[in-house]
Amino acid sequence: MRAGGVVFVWLFCSTVVLPSLLAAQAPKIAVVNLRFDGEHANVLQPGDTAIVAAATSKLLATLAASERVVLVDSSVVAAAVAAEAGANPCDNPCALAVARQLDARWVAKGTITNLSNLVWYLNAELFDVTTGKPVLADSYEIKGDPARMAPAGAHVFAQRVEKTIGAGR
Repeated sequence: MRAGGVVFVWLFCSTVVLPSLLAAQAPKIAVVNLRFDGEHANVLQPGDTAIVAAATSKLLATLAASERVVLVDSSVVAAAVAAEAGANPCDNPCALAVARQLDARWVAKGTITNLSNLVWYLNAELFDVTTGKPVLADSYEIKGDPARMAPAGAHVFAQRVEKTIGAGR
């Protein structure tokens, strides 16, 4: 075989075959969109839900970039949540049911609460779908600019999710 053929085979295996094998071995995770919990807010602001959407986007982006997990498409998860929960918030049994429907080994969910103009609270959990038990429960008090800090908190949670799932493989 000529050197060009060897290079082609190496490139093919390293860019197509190996990533496919790693993805096949990585466990699937479904992420239920973070939910805004305004029940305890002193003052509700028009941009509160945008803060939660930004945090959800960062959580999804961090997990999508991971080599340790395969992220279930968020639109597929959202459709399954809508079918399971209807107009109600997706609680723990709902999240577990959605993950089982989507053949995901893990499910993550959480809420963000606006406690005041300067203090927000991110509460997020990772569940082992096989046992139905939470394996990671994180809470972050977010102080400062929530548009910047809420996604940062979601990013840290995503990193902890990766580490937890990676240790359980």
